Amino acid sequence: MKFDVNTDAAIQLTAKLEKLHKSSFPSAVRNTLNDAAFLTKKLVPKNAAEKMTIRQKNLFYRFTIVDKAKGFNVKSMVSRVGIDASSRPRVADGLEKQETGGNVNSRKLIAHDMGRVSGSYGKKLKAKNNLSKINSLGKAGARKKGGKHVLIKKGGKGTLFEVKGKKLTPIFTYRNTKVSKLKARPFMKPSAKEASKNLEEIYKNNAEFQFKKHMK
Repeated sequence: MKFDVNTDAAIQLTAKLEKLHKSSFPSAVRNTLNDAAFLTKKLVPKNAAEKMTIRQKNLFYRFTIVDKAKGFNVKSMVSRVGIDASSRPRVADGLEKQETGGNVNSRKLIAHDMGRVSGSYGKKLKAKNNLSKINSLGKAGARKKGGKHVLIKKGGKGTLFEVKGKKLTPIFTYRNTKVSKLKARPFMKPSAKEASKNLEEIYKNNAEFQFKKHMK
C-alpha cells in the first residue's frame, strides 16, 4: 500500500512534520502505511463474508498477513497485505484463487448438505462424516459387510450414502475430477480500497502523535 503525502489535505501536515525532528516525517508515513495495512486485514473477513460462505470464523483473518513498511526512506516505503502460505499452502492457494479466479486441486468427494451439521450448506461437516472415518467401502465403492457407507456412481458422477437399516442419507457427492474451477470473488482488493479511504485521517492521527512527541 502506498500513500501520497502531497495531496491538498496532507501537504500542510507534511510541511510541519519536516520541520520537526528528522525522524518525524518518515515515522508518520511509515506508521500510516502500517496502520492502513492492518485496517485492510481487519476488513478482509467482512468483505469475504459478503461474497462467499465462511464455515471457519477466523479463516480469512488468520491467513491474512501484513508485511510492514520499514526504515526511514519515504520513497521506498511500502506496506503489503497478502495470504500466508507458510503453514497450509493448499488452503492459501484456494484463498488466492478466490481472489483472482482459477483452478485449484480439490477432492473427488464434495460434502453434501445432508452431511453437514443441521443439514445446512453454511455449517461444517459433521465429525462422524470426516473422510478419515469412512473406511467401510470395498472395491468400486461397494459396501463391505456390516459397513455403514455405499457409493453409487453413474458415469462420472455419484453420491456417497450413509446406510442406517433401509435408510440412505447422502453425505458426499462424487465427481470424476479433483480440479475445481473458481470464479473470482475478490476480498483483498475491496478491503484495501476501503482502507485507503481512511489514509488521510490515519496520516493526521500519526502526525499529531509526532507533534505531541517532539513538542513537549
